[in-house]
This record gives sequence, C-alpha cells and structure tokens, in this order.
Amino acid sequence: MLAVLCAHPAAAAETLRVGKAVAQNFGFIPLDVGIANGMFKAEGIEIEKFDFTGGSKQQQALTAGSIDIALGAGTDLAFIVKGAPELGVASITSSPAFMGITVAEDAGVRGVDDLKGKRLGVTSPGSLTFWLVEELNRVKGWGKDGAAPIVIGGQTAIEIAALKTHQVDGFLANTATGYAFDELKIGHLLLPASAYVDEIELFTTIASTAILEKSPDAVRRFLKAWYDTVAYMKNHKAETVATMHTITGFSEVVEEREYDALMPAFSSDGRFKPKALETIRTIFADLKVLDGPVDLSQLTTEQYLPKK
Repeated sequence: MLAVLCAHPAAAAETLRVGKAVAQNFGFIPLDVGIANGMFKAEGIEIEKFDFTGGSKQQQALTAGSIDIALGAGTDLAFIVKGAPELGVASITSSPAFMGITVAEDAGVRGVDDLKGKRLGVTSPGSLTFWLVEELNRVKGWGKDGAAPIVIGGQTAIEIAALKTHQVDGFLANTATGYAFDELKIGHLLLPASAYVDEIELFTTIASTAILEKSPDAVRRFLKAWYDTVAYMKNHKAETVATMHTITGFSEVVEEREYDALMPAFSSDGRFKPKALETIRTIFADLKVLDGPVDLSQLTTEQYLPKK
C-alpha cells in the first residue's frame, strides 16, 4: 500500500488566474485572506493573483485570456452586452456603502448640501464614480448647478495632489481613503454612497467563458472557497484587519474602521438581488454606455454558486 501511495501522489491543485480591479479595495480582500489562510488550497485551487489599476485594464486582460476570473465593478457587466466572452457568476456585495464622498478639510463642506456647486474628482468619464456624482445631483434636485464631476483618476497620490492644489473639493472613492485622509488631517469621509443610493450590484465576480467551458468545477470550488473566506472574516476581525493592512498599506486603525462599517455588507452566498441588478440597468441608461434595452438574464448566472 505504501508503494502504491508513493507511486500515485495526490493530484496537483488546479491554477486559476484571478485579477483584482484595484489592489486596495476592501471588496476584493477576501481573495488575499483566502490565500493567506488556505481556503482556496483546501478546495484544490492554486491562485495566481493579478492586481490592476482599474476595471478597463482588467477587462482587457480577461478578454485577451490572460486571466480566468475578474473581481470588479458590477458596471463591468456592460462588456458582456458588447460581446466580451465572460459572465457574472457571483455577487460580492450589493451595498453602495463601500464607496463614499471624501472632502478636503479646507473645502468648507460640513454637510451634504454644501456639495452643491463643488468639484468632485472621479476616475473617468462614464465610470461608476461619475454616475455617483450625477445621481447625487439628481436626488438633491440640483440640476446643472449641482456638484461637478472632474476626471482625476483613482490613484491616492493624485487624489492628494488634486485636493492640495484645489483642483477638486473632494472625490468619490472607497471609504478607506476617506478614513486615511482623516488620519492625515487633510480630508474626511463626508458620507457613504449608501446615504443616497439604494441597492446596487456594486462588486461582482466575473469569469471568462473559456474557463467556464474548460473547468466549470474549478469555478465552483473557487466560489465555495470565497464564501468560506467571507464567513471566516466575519468571525476573525483581528486576522482580517492584519491582512488588510498588509495589502492596502493603510493603518490598522483605518482598516478597523472599514471592517466595522463594511464587513456585514458582504454577500454570504453570492446570490444576485434583482433590485441591485435593476440599478445597474439604470446606470447603463443614464451613462448611455449601451444602445437599446438590456436583458439582465444574459449577464449573470447562479449555477456555479455553492449549494445551500
């Protein structure tokens, strides 16, 4: 028996190439926590991780076949309508609380009504952050006199420079950036996007059709490991915060604030909420990123999720 075991070692883990749209985003941290704590290995999955500087570059890699799975924004589902060979396979979160408006300390902004007429930095034209500024204007009824979205990109160094040079009065970004700026005494998180936006398919796991055809079981095991990791994170704050600090570079104080505010907002099962997807449809229409109506049923599937 010993000879047989030696002659037939355990099968090698299957490798999946997984990309994060932004390395520092808390919504994608379960990948790092799962790697560090062996959740993916327990499911026979070896992760080859790629960090991108935005959703567009990540989508290029997914379309080119350079990665198998993308952890990105729900608005990236628009690429499927445009013919990209991919499919949304799980919801990461339907809470807009992961995003928020950070303002400079010297911008004279003490409440949401003070944002009228202010300049808010966004990552790019037609982006989710752009829409969040426009949605604030709509909700408040400000029209053309509302907050103005100014394209500055999404890098922290650029955001700091834009604030210090008064190019913008604030910006849309992940909430941790607001907490970090508060710690540096140069700005603070004024309000989360959840203060004026309801459910939205904010972050989504998207898989290439190639990996879904080649190894559907690997995708199923990846998703099982992901939601096992989310469950672990909810019961292991100290360990999760330590990993967050290592990955993002933000202080542990900042990461503790982010954990407390957002950990309950993670999806525990990956199911897509119809109302959250309808908000995505609204965004597509508002930003005019697609021509004609959108069949939401063609953008996502739940067939690879862990069984209840």
